[in-house]
Amino acid sequence: MPYDDDSFASRPLDRRTFIRRGIAFVGAGAMTPPAFLRAVFDEQSLPVSTTSALTDAAKRVLVVLQLGGGNDGLNTVIPVGDPAYARARPSLAIDAASALPLGEGLALNPAMTGMKTLYDRGQLGVVLGVGYPDPSRSHFRSMDIWHAASFEEHAETGWIGRLLDATKHEQDSLWRAANMGADEPLSLASRASFVPSVGSVPAYVLQTDGRLPREAARRTQGYVEIQTRQAEALARQAEYGGQLAFLSKTGLDAYQSTVDLQIAAKGYKAAATYPNTPVASALSTAAQLISSDLGTGVCYVTTGGFDTHGNQSGTQNNLLGTVSNALLAFYDDLAVRGRANDVTTLVWTEFGRRVKENGSRGTDHGTAGPVFIVGGGVKGGLHGAQPSVGSLDDNGDLKFSTDFRSVYASIIAQRFGVDPKDVLGQSFAPLPLFA
Repeated sequence: MPYDDDSFASRPLDRRTFIRRGIAFVGAGAMTPPAFLRAVFDEQSLPVSTTSALTDAAKRVLVVLQLGGGNDGLNTVIPVGDPAYARARPSLAIDAASALPLGEGLALNPAMTGMKTLYDRGQLGVVLGVGYPDPSRSHFRSMDIWHAASFEEHAETGWIGRLLDATKHEQDSLWRAANMGADEPLSLASRASFVPSVGSVPAYVLQTDGRLPREAARRTQGYVEIQTRQAEALARQAEYGGQLAFLSKTGLDAYQSTVDLQIAAKGYKAAATYPNTPVASALSTAAQLISSDLGTGVCYVTTGGFDTHGNQSGTQNNLLGTVSNALLAFYDDLAVRGRANDVTTLVWTEFGRRVKENGSRGTDHGTAGPVFIVGGGVKGGLHGAQPSVGSLDDNGDLKFSTDFRSVYASIIAQRFGVDPKDVLGQSFAPLPLFA
C-alpha cells in the first residue's frame, strides 16, 4: 500500500493483517527514484540499525525453497532399478540411461545437472519417502500442514515463525527472516517477529505517490513522524491494550528495514552467474541479504508450476532444471563469499504424485516424495528408505517412510541449537542429516 498522507495512520487495521500484509507499502510498485533514497538517508531522524559481530552459530542461515503444486517425486528421484516403476508409467518413466545416478538403484532427473554437481561435491542430502500420516491431497490443506507442522485447523503460526520467536533474544535485527516475494507463507507467521517481504533489493523502499516525486522526502518524513506519534500516544492508552501501538511500531520497523537494507547492500555484486529466471533472481536476492551482514537467519523462496496433471514430462523437466541450475549458482555465489557452509537450504513440496500415470500423460495428487537438504553442514548422500513402487497403500499410493517433522526437528536442533519441542510441540526422531 503506498503511503499518501495522514489517512494511512487512521485506517482501521487488525494486528494479524498488519503483520502479514501491512508492509506491502514497501517493495511494491515502481522503483523509487534514487534522489528519494538519498533524501531518506540524509534527512531521516531514525538511526540505522546495527548488528554486532555474529558468532559462527548466529551466522547460520536457513533458506527454504518451496516447490508449489506438488512435485512428482518418482520422476525427480527415480527408482531406475524397480521394474514396477516402468510398468506404472508407460509414457512417463525415465530411462536409466539418461538419468543421473545416485546409487542404490536411484537416480536424479536428467535435467537436474546442477543438483547432481552439488551431490557429487557432498553438498546435497536426499531424504527419501517424506510425508505424514493420513495424507491430504488438497493443495491448501497439505501446504498448511507442512507450513504449520501441525494438523490443527486454521493454525495461527508457522514452524519457522515459532523458531524465530524461540530465538528472538539472541539477536536484535529487523532482517532475521525475509520472504522473497509478495505473499508471506504461513511458515513465517509468528507471535512477535517482524518478517519483511522483498521482491528485489532496489525495489524494497517506501513507495510514495509517483505523480509527485518532489514530495517524496517530505511525505516519508511525515509518515515516520505520524507513526512515531501514534505509537507513543497509543502506548499510553490502556484501553487499546498496546496492540495498536504495536501496529505503529511494526510500521516503523518496516520503514527502518528499507533504510538498513539499502545501506548494507551498496556495492553488492553477484559472485556467480545466475540464470535469468524468477527462482534464480529470488535466490540471488537471498544471497545479497545473507552477504550483507544484516543478521539474516531465514530466507523463504516459493516457485510454482509443479501441478502436472497433463503432459508432465516436458513441464516437470524444465521446472526441475530451472530450480537445479538456480541452486548451483546460489551455492557457487556463497562459496566465493565464504558463506556456503553457513547456509542450509531445504527444498520441499506439499505432496508427491500418484504412482500410475493418468490418461493425459500426467500424474494426479499423491503422497510421499523426496526432500532435499543442501549446503551448510549437510551430510551428503541418501537418507531414509525409498518407498516401494510394488508395495503401495490401499489407495495405490506410496507409503511414507519419513515424517516431515523429523526433517524439521533435525534442522532446528542440529543447525540452530533449539529444542524441537519448543517449536513443534512434541518430539520427533532426528535424522543424521548433518555431519
